[in-house]
Amino acid sequence: MKVHENYIGRKVVAISDPDIVGTRLEDTDKGLELNVSKEFYGDKEFEMSEILPFIMHSENVNIIGNKIIETLAAEKILDLKNITTIAGVKHAQIYNI
Repeated sequence: MKVHENYIGRKVVAISDPDIVGTRLEDTDKGLELNVSKEFYGDKEFEMSEILPFIMHSENVNIIGNKIIETLAAEKILDLKNITTIAGVKHAQIYNI
């Protein structure tokens, strides 16, 4: 997980399953490509109890990874109907307005 802050102080949280950080996902059928970079998603692992406050208090959350998406769906943080997949890997975004 990594927290980014823009010039007006709004936070974007990037969360990824650790095992896919450093990979490039490409889905030619959908025309989607995503670099799961360490620079954007970070490389530290966090417990769910540490992640949840960031999700709840950030304007935008970008999430990639089957494990983290399934965990957040089980916690009722997101709905699996609102996710997409890129090369078989689940991806979601949460916007808190």
